[in-house]
Amino acid sequence: MNQDDNSKQQFAIRFGLGALKAVGFNVMENAVKERVENGDFKDIYDFSSRLDAKSINKKSIEALAKAGTFDCFASNRREIAESFDILSNYANQQKEESLSNQMNLFGSIVDSKPSLVKRENWIKAEKLQKEFEAFGFFLNEHPLDDSVSDLRKRGVVFSDKIERDEFEDGNLIKMAGVVAGSKHRSGPKGRFAYMTISDPFGIFEAMIFDEAIITNARDILVDGSKISFDCLVRKDDGGLRILIREVRKLEDFIRDVKPAAQDFEDIKKQNMRPRRFDGNKNNSSNSPNNSSIKKEEKSDAEIKVSTKKAVEKVVIILENRDAIFSLKSFLATKISFDEKNSTKVFIEADGKIVQLGKLYLLDEGDVRNVGNIANLSVGNF
Repeated sequence: MNQDDNSKQQFAIRFGLGALKAVGFNVMENAVKERVENGDFKDIYDFSSRLDAKSINKKSIEALAKAGTFDCFASNRREIAESFDILSNYANQQKEESLSNQMNLFGSIVDSKPSLVKRENWIKAEKLQKEFEAFGFFLNEHPLDDSVSDLRKRGVVFSDKIERDEFEDGNLIKMAGVVAGSKHRSGPKGRFAYMTISDPFGIFEAMIFDEAIITNARDILVDGSKISFDCLVRKDDGGLRILIREVRKLEDFIRDVKPAAQDFEDIKKQNMRPRRFDGNKNNSSNSPNNSSIKKEEKSDAEIKVSTKKAVEKVVIILENRDAIFSLKSFLATKISFDEKNSTKVFIEADGKIVQLGKLYLLDEGDVRNVGNIANLSVGNF
């Protein structure tokens, strides 16, 4: 493509609005059909009145406003997001008038459009969080974009190294991100948590098996919090897991840790004891590294596997795909290498049942815990 020397090539991300949470494809298909047949929407009032009230509701208007869909109509996203009742009443009034045989004598000289609610627009951090709520990820900017340089000079590593598979089992690393979601559960060994973390390079899962961390950091382990954390990487045939060992507010970490002159990655190596799955109870006592095993490591599936009696088969009914990350993280800690004491796991989704390729060690307590993850339905054949 030929371009003027003075022009700049423009790039943009196009995102299908039907994929926004609480919107759906039917709403957007109706909107596109209406626009094609009767022309572009002039403003938010025109949009609200021309769409079928049955196809659009309060949550869909809020989601579209959070995503910035209506920025071409108004710069204050919050006012539109919080004005659904006003817009709905206006749309109903317009439809009633269009069905009436009586002319609105004042329609040509009086602007009958009501004012939206008056609100201060969201500040940048709030706007980014609202976009995340709509998209499920940070699309245009990330809350940590302005902190990347400070974090690199303090040894923080980012999730792109996970995607490139550059970590080794036993790596001790520093990471940072925004809490995008969390699920807290209770099991036979106490409370544990699955954290979904977003950094400027992607989204990843981290787990906390230390109940003291969950208790002491409960105020910052909430959606939208910016956090820094020290963690241990565990890596095996089941994949990679990030186990959080310490967590703090991001601003406290940047304030308290002195920056280096140059960017660096603070990656250390912890000596891990050999993994044994042969059922020999004496194996663990012969390991020279027993004294260094931390509490969260003892939550891994390899510890005391011989004391658990596996359920033969389970089927997990996956009705909400948002549970996939948490389910995957949970099952990664339950892989079995003993065919005689293992569980065959089947996933039912969209009317189909598929068996997972690995064997797992799930006892009755584990099956109950699986059922608690995002309210999955679990049962035997």
